Amino acid sequence: MIIAFASDDKNGLDGILAYHFGRCPYFTFVEVDKNKVKDVRIESNPYIDSHDVGVVPEYIHRKGAEVIVAGGMGPRAQEWFAKLGVKPMVGAYGRIKDVVEEIIKHPVEVSTFPTSHKEIESGESDEAERLKKEVAHLRETIADLNERLKKLEDK
Repeated sequence: MIIAFASDDKNGLDGILAYHFGRCPYFTFVEVDKNKVKDVRIESNPYIDSHDVGVVPEYIHRKGAEVIVAGGMGPRAQEWFAKLGVKPMVGAYGRIKDVVEEIIKHPVEVSTFPTSHKEIESGESDEAERLKKEVAHLRETIADLNERLKKLEDK
């Protein structure tokens, strides 16, 4: 299975997921076979300056991806991916390798993606909950970083 990740950098598995898939600078394609990472490819987003409807989902589909992972994605884009048979997964954040590990632990049901605008829009409250969790996670990360910085400054 090939999983496409919207990424903010070109650091492969150590890369950070981008919040918006269409405007991300890079896509990281991770091929997983038998619960192991088989291949990792990073490509610049050829459509970063163009936001024509459907071009990014078609690009991701042509690359053989069965899943696209991003922090956020609009309902029209999710619908495009669904029509192309690519499972959109939104609400992810952090390092790509951590998300890959979660997908390996909890395999994605590619056939169970939303297929209509109504189904996709019903996830709006999920988006709010995801954002609350992300804010909590960011606060925790900032607190950890502040603690580490203080220790370094005290040396």
